[in-house]
Amino acid sequence: MPKILVGCLVVVVVLVGGGGIAGYFFVIKPAYEFVTDVESFVREYAELNEQVDRSDDFQPPGDGSITEEQFQRFLVAQRAMRESMEGQMTELKDTFESMQDDIDRDDREASITEVVTAYRGLGELLLEAKRAQVDALNRYNFSLKEYLYVRNQTFRAIGQEVAVAAYGDTAMQEQTWEVPDETVEMVAPHREELLEGYAFAWFGL
Repeated sequence: MPKILVGCLVVVVVLVGGGGIAGYFFVIKPAYEFVTDVESFVREYAELNEQVDRSDDFQPPGDGSITEEQFQRFLVAQRAMRESMEGQMTELKDTFESMQDDIDRDDREASITEVVTAYRGLGELLLEAKRAQVDALNRYNFSLKEYLYVRNQTFRAIGQEVAVAAYGDTAMQEQTWEVPDETVEMVAPHREELLEGYAFAWFGL
């Protein structure tokens, strides 16, 4: 969400310039707490990535294909993640849809208070989802790199963009491959189920 963060910085700079004590209580203090929360989030997220059992250097095939075996492991991993987040899955989806609406609307900047409030709640939610992901990767024998590749190709096969918020292996997430017709045909019958977990992919999970 670069637009929201840029808007946040603009608000901070303007108000700190002439805010005095009010600037401290309404801008500097929440901005400092926001940065502290982000630092804590990034640290814990990285620690969770280190808990993935498989760390081999997965090399994607040059033709962008995924095997039936990989796809089936991905499906059951996604099911396990959704089940682990059963009580919070609706909240994650609602947050994704709300943020997507804000991006699409693109007609105003968020205030510092809105950013702090949104990201505090979102950070805890994403860490819970990350724990569910790590458990699923270990249960179904995925390295993070293999999972990201299979996930990206799977969602591209049904015409969805992935990893808007890339907190994991950004090099793997940013690289793109063509999706073979065989992969599109394999994935298509599972479109409805896959979209149940799309919020995970949108947040980089």
